[in-house]
Amino acid sequence: MKTPKTLILAAAAVALGTAASAQGNGQGGGMMMEFVSEWDMNGDGAVRLDDFQTRRGDQFEMFDLNGDGGIDAEEQANMAQTIAGQEEVNHGGQGNGNGQGGAHGRGGPGPRIHGAMTAEYTDADGNGVLSRAEWDAATARLFGDLDRNGDGALDVTDFRPQG
Repeated sequence: MKTPKTLILAAAAVALGTAASAQGNGQGGGMMMEFVSEWDMNGDGAVRLDDFQTRRGDQFEMFDLNGDGGIDAEEQANMAQTIAGQEEVNHGGQGNGNGQGGAHGRGGPGPRIHGAMTAEYTDADGNGVLSRAEWDAATARLFGDLDRNGDGALDVTDFRPQG
């Protein structure tokens, strides 16, 4: 049974890798375009709410390892381990939201996307399990937080450092 779990975690790492490295050079370009191309489901050059919901839904499915419709404590631990491992690969241990290391620089989506994958952000009822309904509500809230200019689309302008 380890093989499917390993494959799922590897797939999740790939999905997270794009988000984690999306900021690139800290100026809203570079790898940010990779984030847009990976999360832009209709190819219009921006990540819209429905695109974001689809990708975040994919993440939920990847981390709900037992398929019961919730991400329990064990699955949350696996998710945290996967995120930490991907951050290490992408940034060699640099970053941690302190202005260095790709998406972990100012304005990048990686830290905020990862932060929204925690019970603190997502578990509205406090029962320790991230339900799909809670995940979806957190996804909509996160999209609103990331869409700095309020135009209904995530693109490089939303991730440029604020003056």
